[in-house]
Amino acid sequence: MKLGNCTYLTQGAFINRIQTSNLNEESRAINLLTLKEFNDTLGLSYRMSKEKSAKVFIRKDKLFENMITDTNSLVMHTLSQKVALLPEKYSGLLLTNNFIKIEFIGEVDLQFLEWYLNNYPTIQKQITLFSEGSIISSLKLSHLRDIDISLPSLEKQRILGKITALKKRKENLFKEKKRLEQQLMHQTLVNVIDVNVEEEMK
Repeated sequence: MKLGNCTYLTQGAFINRIQTSNLNEESRAINLLTLKEFNDTLGLSYRMSKEKSAKVFIRKDKLFENMITDTNSLVMHTLSQKVALLPEKYSGLLLTNNFIKIEFIGEVDLQFLEWYLNNYPTIQKQITLFSEGSIISSLKLSHLRDIDISLPSLEKQRILGKITALKKRKENLFKEKKRLEQQLMHQTLVNVIDVNVEEEMK
């Protein structure tokens, strides 16, 4: 079955077309979903040292619910072709045109589908085939609709979804453990040097 036949797919907003001034009475302030939050959800590194302002003012009549993040849908970043199930803390953010919202029709397990769309070999082959751009590849919404998927039963999705969630949690805990170990080693070395300096000054 085609992904477009079992989902509602929505391209994020072109901000420069709908952005307005905070002086406009018909405007509403809203935060944007950035690559920082997206990568954080997937446990990926974010290389930018500074994030530009993620708050914009949008005309209320141009702000639609299907462009806002929630916990009942997936979000794809068209440049990295990665898919994320955003947590509650990243709900209510406006999607920009580099993101596509994927809302499934009917009951599915989104934890499983995040893994499935990001890792399943036949899906990855199709994404690679459809992605355009010689320097920076990008996946169009029309191509995303044409991706063939074959989903297991809901019961199996839930089992696999729990496994992938546990796998992700284990990876995040391992990264946190590594970070804390490095922090401890750093502080230990600093303390040793401080002690030596103090002894030499006596």
